[in-house]
Amino acid sequence: MKRIIIAILLVIMAIPVADAARKRKKAGKVKDYVYTDAIYNFKLTLNEGWKYKVQKEKETSRLILSKVDYGIPPEYQSAPDYTKIPRMVVAVVETNMSAVEFIDSLASESFDSDQKKELTKEFEILNVLGGSGFTPEDLIVRGRGGYEVNGVRGGEWEGEVRYTNEVAVSASSIGGKRVKGSYGGYIVALKKDNTLVLFHMICEYNYFDEIKQATEKIINTLKFE
Repeated sequence: MKRIIIAILLVIMAIPVADAARKRKKAGKVKDYVYTDAIYNFKLTLNEGWKYKVQKEKETSRLILSKVDYGIPPEYQSAPDYTKIPRMVVAVVETNMSAVEFIDSLASESFDSDQKKELTKEFEILNVLGGSGFTPEDLIVRGRGGYEVNGVRGGEWEGEVRYTNEVAVSASSIGGKRVKGSYGGYIVALKKDNTLVLFHMICEYNYFDEIKQATEKIINTLKFE
């Protein structure tokens, strides 16, 4: 009887451990600056000087990257915390749409879907279409076109969002100065079969060209196994 009770207790004790292990499962892993996705079987080579966070296995966003050292616009030299840190999100969806059609659906004011709602949480350049204090008039589309990496075809969309920030001159000051600026961002979508890998980057527009070049270097390493 004691053996049965001990066996039951061991099983009960093992359940939380198994649940915790399931909760800890990640979307992929990074080794030697190479990210390998656990479900969608693609690889990306990351840049040095960028922090990364691997998301949970079942999440749409798979990987989030943020630049460690980045430029501060002149207007924010006295308040650098107002600077938008350069950030790239890697996400994956399953869809019958083409890559270009899917990007257009994200940028459309009238189109709505659960996938779009989920992606807009992380794709900050599109927040003008879902509130967050911006209006659609703040968004300027800078370009769209095709994109191809290692035989995988897709599309690219580029935009700019104008903003106005009230910046405190110092911690003890009352009021502050009004700073006008803009964020730059782009989305790249690459599709293999029904798997669409999406990349979203956002940063201060002052440094957009530099950050775009750095993040495209990552995108251009995409390989499906």
